[in-house]
Amino acid sequence: MRNLNSAAPIIALYALGASTPAAAQPVGTEERLDSPFSVEISTGAEYDSNISVSQIDSNTGADDFAAVIDADLGFETELSENTELGLGYSFSQSLHSEFSSFDIQSHFASAELSHDFGDVDIGAAYRLIYTRLGGNGFLVMQQFSPYTTKFFGKKIFVRADYTYTDKNFENRVDRDATVHAGGGDVYFFINGIRTYIVAGYKYEKEDATDPQFDFQAHKVKARFSQRIPMGKRDAKLKLSWRYEARDYSSITPSIGVIRDDTRHKLKAALEMPVTDSVYTLLEYEYSDFASNLPSVDYTQNLVAARLGIRF
Repeated sequence: MRNLNSAAPIIALYALGASTPAAAQPVGTEERLDSPFSVEISTGAEYDSNISVSQIDSNTGADDFAAVIDADLGFETELSENTELGLGYSFSQSLHSEFSSFDIQSHFASAELSHDFGDVDIGAAYRLIYTRLGGNGFLVMQQFSPYTTKFFGKKIFVRADYTYTDKNFENRVDRDATVHAGGGDVYFFINGIRTYIVAGYKYEKEDATDPQFDFQAHKVKARFSQRIPMGKRDAKLKLSWRYEARDYSSITPSIGVIRDDTRHKLKAALEMPVTDSVYTLLEYEYSDFASNLPSVDYTQNLVAARLGIRF
């Protein structure tokens, strides 16, 4: 579900949050294709119990249905024996039945370079994200993220990274911000790539044009991934939990005190194969935002069904 309510874009994935991108995963957690090119397209429908835009502290309290389409293009190549280059582009569009002013279109481009030094891999990624909301320009973000990864035996994989983000809102200059974030993920392989668990922590510091939006955040996440035999192919079940606690540094004028926010997200996703390339995807996400700012104090349920193809 790529929308402004998710944990990241890509915009879905980074800025506003979502699942870990393929570049952040250890080799082997997903299938590697013989071709350096990859294409994935999916389309379907989703139901949102509370149409909202968390990036500008807005929620309607009303529900709606939306048609959604996503397209992802990828290219990976070896520049030398131990050096890899990855390029990617993603497009996402939602079209609501009633709340067309909340239609979201996002464009995400990335470039990544990594080198295997033997004991560790070191790399860096650049990302450019452009999002439109209701047909109008909404947010432009640029990110630079160096990282390092390492296997400890065959059961544990660790990734540590730092990310610098520059946010520019087209109609809310007061929310323009720079973000410094650092953290890491640990993968525990219980049964190879068939069963594994991911745990992660991130510290984030955001400095906005208007001091009332400055905050520090602690983020914790956990994910369980299981492949389930389904005939000659495997279905994929993923269960995840995310927690975020924000400490704001200045008083919010509308409530006269400093904001206090905590956010929980629970998500379940089941991908079922139709053919080697075609799949169906069912997703459910529950969000609980607790805050002393009323517009950010709400719960939300998201349900989606998609049909996709990858090759």
